[in-house]
Amino acid sequence: MDTTAYGFETLHVDPNSLAATFTVRSGALIGCRLIRPDDTPRLIDLFSQLSRESRRYRFNLPLENIDSTRIQEEAQRLADVDNRTVGGALLAFSGLEDSAQLIGVARLGRFPDDPASPEAEAALVVRDDFQGQGIGSALLVLLALLARRMNVQTLTASIQADNEALFVLLRSLHLPLQRHTTHGETTISLSVDDLPAPKRYDER
Repeated sequence: MDTTAYGFETLHVDPNSLAATFTVRSGALIGCRLIRPDDTPRLIDLFSQLSRESRRYRFNLPLENIDSTRIQEEAQRLADVDNRTVGGALLAFSGLEDSAQLIGVARLGRFPDDPASPEAEAALVVRDDFQGQGIGSALLVLLALLARRMNVQTLTASIQADNEALFVLLRSLHLPLQRHTTHGETTISLSVDDLPAPKRYDER
């Protein structure tokens, strides 16, 4: 399949582990895998490298001067998921070697009191110096795999109304979104079945 519209070259994915690789426009090789509890330090490092704007878009809050203890606790909470029930996440790395840096995260989360819900909230962030290279698009494709693994049928997300880069990405993928904007925040809803099907990409 021609993946030009998605901004990356052929995505190779292991359907069991969801480990994946793809090449972006610059020629850089990106590796992806499911999150693990020992990824806490990587999440902290990624957060430290996000711009003020990217932090606001990801968390819907102007996060500045955050206490290091709070950052550590939140990173531990986000890393400690089972990728099956309440929460899961896929990580993108710049390269495949052990020293590769975390540059992006795509996440799904259900409410803890409803772990079997067919609906989950999705969130996506890519490090500023890697934005615009197709990494977000590839993570969305992989998110469809994770959603099906978690038996999620519908994705929802709360997006800042001025997050034009994300809206451009969603429009470029021609996804049939339901959206509602109020008080500067847009809520979108998307059926998992409308995301690009994994079978349309090469598998290992």
